[in-house]
Amino acid sequence: MFKLLGNLRLAGFLGLWRFLFLLSLLLLLRCGTPAYACPQFVEFFPDPVEVSDQEGEFVEIRLDKDLDFEDAPSESLAVQLEGKPALKFAYPRGKRFLLVHDSAFCIREEGLTCGLLGSVALPNSRESVWFLSAGDCLDSAVLPRPKPGKSLQRIKETDEWVVAEPTPGIEDSYYERGVIPESDKRDSGAPLKISEVHHCPLEPEPEWVEVYNAGAAPLPLSKFSFCGRGSSWGSSRDTIAPYEAVVFTKDTLLLREFFGFREVRLFQVSMGYLNNTAGSVAICRGETVIDSVAWNKNTAKCPAGFNPQTFDAENTPGFLGHRINSKKIEAPFSYKLSSRILRKGKTPLRVYVEGDVPVTLRLLDSAGREQWKRQVPPQSNAWWVVPLEGVSKVGVAYVVLSAGRYEKQIGILLRP
Repeated sequence: MFKLLGNLRLAGFLGLWRFLFLLSLLLLLRCGTPAYACPQFVEFFPDPVEVSDQEGEFVEIRLDKDLDFEDAPSESLAVQLEGKPALKFAYPRGKRFLLVHDSAFCIREEGLTCGLLGSVALPNSRESVWFLSAGDCLDSAVLPRPKPGKSLQRIKETDEWVVAEPTPGIEDSYYERGVIPESDKRDSGAPLKISEVHHCPLEPEPEWVEVYNAGAAPLPLSKFSFCGRGSSWGSSRDTIAPYEAVVFTKDTLLLREFFGFREVRLFQVSMGYLNNTAGSVAICRGETVIDSVAWNKNTAKCPAGFNPQTFDAENTPGFLGHRINSKKIEAPFSYKLSSRILRKGKTPLRVYVEGDVPVTLRLLDSAGREQWKRQVPPQSNAWWVVPLEGVSKVGVAYVVLSAGRYEKQIGILLRP
């Protein structure tokens, strides 16, 4: 099988799709349609920026979540990057198979099995081609050139890949087939919320609306629009990351001048005009309204913007977790520190983390340099020991907890 796959390189990229189509057709004619769902590539993370490639790179493969292990399509599964030697594994148990470089970075989650990439490095500056084989099952992925810090996620059953935030081991209802959105599972409302409205700023600042993703998965802008105010917000390649806020306006260039900083993400949309004295704005997914807010001259004072949750005046565009008032959104996790004043080398630091999403826990020195990091799995609800050996000097250090774009930074003091 892999000798045949290796010969695909001779055809080059121009003939690749024809070869794959014919090969898949031959397999279908020879074997018929299998009763199980074949394993499939769903996500690649080739170019992490906040951690080393050895720590951050991963390949995610979706398995058949309804499959009894005894009915697996094969006793083994093989993965190959172009002409490199194939990686062979015993057929994994569970719903997902995550390939990482070091087992220490495997996420401990029910239904997730990890394998090792070994010395195989994911190409981060060019297109690449991957192959997967398990018995009669065959899958391939022709990946576009990746972007730093972004993953490539497959769109449903197509051969298209979208640039998004990395979500290792997490089901993605917006890109994968047959996955029920978390909001539908919990019946807790839509994940997108209008978090700030500036309907009457001082001229010539343009009007703007801030939208917050309260869910644990990235959301494609192409799925959403302001109801009755123009077309969708963007293409399938544009996403709002988990726990991220973005700003929509008619004039991004002019609004950027008023903000004076570049951290906030701006998107240009045709949103018409927002009424100064009494008006409303709503988010639609297709024909369905998923969030809305209304105001009048008694509830919102000009020229200040306002927070729809409290109707207090506010001007915090594109907020992140460490810059916001806790009333604005609900934090995706809770935490406790055993102490914020510790004796170096004697008093251990323990951090309690509780939440339904994976949380990244980091330790920074006084200069903001990362000294330690680990991934806390969802629903761990446990105390974690943070080693302080990497902080060489007494004084201030920082504990940072983050999920998606939400981040909480806490200062601690190390004493002699």
